[in-house]
Amino acid sequence: FKSPSRMLWRTIRGMVHQKSARGQEAIARLSTFEGIPHPYDKKKRVVIPAALRVMRLKSIREHTVLGELADSVGWKHKDLLKKLEDKRKV
Repeated sequence: FKSPSRMLWRTIRGMVHQKSARGQEAIARLSTFEGIPHPYDKKKRVVIPAALRVMRLKSIREHTVLGELADSVGWKHKDLLKKLEDKRKV
């Protein structure tokens, strides 16, 4: 799985106990997307100051962007997603 959404889904799947009914239901409810899904792409975005990276992470901590990680392992749709995002923003 090279796409960022599948990488995130697989990571979360590894954290959830799937042998219980509760874990199976949680995985069934989990949805990951490339970009912003349809009903939310037309809504106005809101910035939550408490969730900003500069507020939550210490400056000495290293971090990565999932899209860049996926691009480095062979995901080929980064340019397409950027083009669609630019089209949506206009």
